[in-house]
Amino acid sequence: MKIIFDCGSTKTSVAIISSDSPTLHLDLANGYNALTGGDDELRSLISSHPAMDPSRIPAKQIHYYGAGCATPQACHRVGSQLADIFPQAEIHINSDMLGAARAVCGDTPGIVGILGTGSNSCLYDGKEITANVSPLGYILGDEGSGAVLGRRFLGMLLKNQFPTHLKQLFEVRFHLDIPDIITRIYRTPRPNAFLASFAPFIAENAHIPEISTFLYDEFSRYVTYNLMNYTAFPELPVHLVGSIALHFRHHIEKAVNDKGGHIGNITATPIIGLATYHSMT
Repeated sequence: MKIIFDCGSTKTSVAIISSDSPTLHLDLANGYNALTGGDDELRSLISSHPAMDPSRIPAKQIHYYGAGCATPQACHRVGSQLADIFPQAEIHINSDMLGAARAVCGDTPGIVGILGTGSNSCLYDGKEITANVSPLGYILGDEGSGAVLGRRFLGMLLKNQFPTHLKQLFEVRFHLDIPDIITRIYRTPRPNAFLASFAPFIAENAHIPEISTFLYDEFSRYVTYNLMNYTAFPELPVHLVGSIALHFRHHIEKAVNDKGGHIGNITATPIIGLATYHSMT
């Protein structure tokens, strides 16, 4: 039995692979970032789901792909919590970026992008990541992410850069004034998730010319600042993972094509692809 974790900052998906039963897919209550999360937070998250009771799933292998698994300290934080829950299991910890690459590429080379709450990208040779442009987070980077879309959208909306009727729709939908927004961003936890929460509203209004132009501009920034740093960009397909990638695929595809690249696979979550990958290894 193998358990596969795809753990993002706002969502955790799990696949339980067994030789004598169909693969079980489930979602946990929240996400976890290994860089910023607490030493017991992941343990509590896993233990809170009845289906994750270790007495019911005597896993031999754990494959964990997670946000923030970029330093030895972060990986140790994850590993120690998993070992407490599954002491008999062989534990493998990797970045969410490698998880995305394995999910959409398998053993084939490609350029891979993550576009969810945050963003990232890499060059993948079919086995490992060979190059990575640092995403730098939603303040310095994370172009094309839900958090940056939300941040830029709010700034432009509140400074009257979009049609008046859109601002009216926003006010009716969210009941937020400027002090509310400032407080949520600067004085409460996880402001990136708050900013990304406006992505569905942006998607609903993507037909408005000013929003369409805004989206194309932001995804063009993602392509230019990230994907085009890989010399193989014109040749290898660009595969994308994440809810933002799926919901805004037409704007992203146009931005990629206009820069000389071409789109491959797009999926909202890598967990199904990861389950397939680890079923064959």
